[in-house]
Amino acid sequence: MHRFVSGFLALLGIVTSQTSVHAQPLPNVVVIYFDDTGWTDFGCFGGDVDTPNVDKLASEGMRFTEYYAPAPNCSPSRTGLLTGRFPFRVGMYSYLAPDSVMHLPNSEVTIAEVLKTQGYATGVFGKWHLSSLNSQQPGPADQGFDYWFACDNNLVKRNPRSLIRNGTPVPKTDGWAAQVVADEANGWMRTQDRPFFAYVAFSETHSPHDAPTNLKEKYAERGNDNNRATYKAITEYTDSAVGSILKTLDDLGVSDNTIVFLASDNGPTSDKSCVGLRGRKSFTWEGGVRVPAIMRWPGKITPGSEHHGPVGGIDLLPTLCDIVGAELPPKKIDGVSLRPLLEGKSFTRTAPILTFFYRTSPAASMRLGDYVLIGHSDDESREKTHAAGAEDMPKIKSAKLVSFELYNVKTDLAQQHDLAESQPERLAGLRGVMVQLHRDAIDEGPVWQLREIKPRKNRKEK
Repeated sequence: MHRFVSGFLALLGIVTSQTSVHAQPLPNVVVIYFDDTGWTDFGCFGGDVDTPNVDKLASEGMRFTEYYAPAPNCSPSRTGLLTGRFPFRVGMYSYLAPDSVMHLPNSEVTIAEVLKTQGYATGVFGKWHLSSLNSQQPGPADQGFDYWFACDNNLVKRNPRSLIRNGTPVPKTDGWAAQVVADEANGWMRTQDRPFFAYVAFSETHSPHDAPTNLKEKYAERGNDNNRATYKAITEYTDSAVGSILKTLDDLGVSDNTIVFLASDNGPTSDKSCVGLRGRKSFTWEGGVRVPAIMRWPGKITPGSEHHGPVGGIDLLPTLCDIVGAELPPKKIDGVSLRPLLEGKSFTRTAPILTFFYRTSPAASMRLGDYVLIGHSDDESREKTHAAGAEDMPKIKSAKLVSFELYNVKTDLAQQHDLAESQPERLAGLRGVMVQLHRDAIDEGPVWQLREIKPRKNRKEK
């Protein structure tokens, strides 16, 4: 009898433990990615664009004032966000040109694949730019997404016409691109009966630029030229699309159990959108990689809080793994979990954030502590960015970082005072870390070969 009672109590303990685990359902995850949106474009980051929905999200969550995009350009940034790895470690050395042989390898493990192991439904909406959707390269379905409504690169802003839904091309859709994409995500979220991961990747504020006339006139009346007025109008109407996503979460009654992460994929094309920073999109100066980012996690993140230390897009995957109890992919993960920070515990990021972008000057930057080390390679182009292809592989694989600049970005945000000569010991230490890390990642990255891009079969318009 004693054994029976002991065994029954032990079994009851297991059942009780499992019940308590399931009493706290896994949080939904919504990732919202803006495109080419600068550090100071949102109102909550000091901008003069009306962005009430993004601002509300910040007031209910945490603003990251020293957040680093995984890369200063589209494709590698998305690679780093979804894999938690330096993009050039994965083989994304630059942006994807049309029909590029470069793509996100199927062997990589994405956030979608990680969350699926915990029973999540997964969907991607908007800009993919990690492979050719019209080819046999791995697409969203191969990378863990159950549902996809996406385009290869960018959408025209008015009445988009290059979207594909689960392999079937979608006819031209009336409306502004951001809202078209958000509507699809909203509809999908409303059908889910289990935890979901929605990755919403807007084409805004990337070119081609267009926006509703009333919004363009509004910003023109505030003293902006036509280009700048249009850009700000795009930012505002995309904020409205963000608002529709947040409303959907409210309508479903799941806002309190949903992690929402919002960021830009890289710096802007205009210096006016990254006031106080050096550089812009496609360059590894702060203006190319330091962008706005916000996370809301009700009950965990203190509303209206801010973090003034380095974090990166590569930290999202390990953070979500930590939160949902998933194992990290069996690869070198360059990001770190931000969970302690989000829960109000002591946190200091001690791992370096390294950026490398092929054929720009400077080629690399590394944030560690208060310092950014700039690295110039022996193969740089100071004229324009360069889409990497198979013909570039010998240079990419052999390139070395040969000269360096050092900046304390806590006291010199604009990177105007090079400390390389005055702090030789610090320079030597950081240089050793950067050179080794760059070499390890470049050596791991695949070598792309010239080959025909074969079209995907059995795709038809309806």
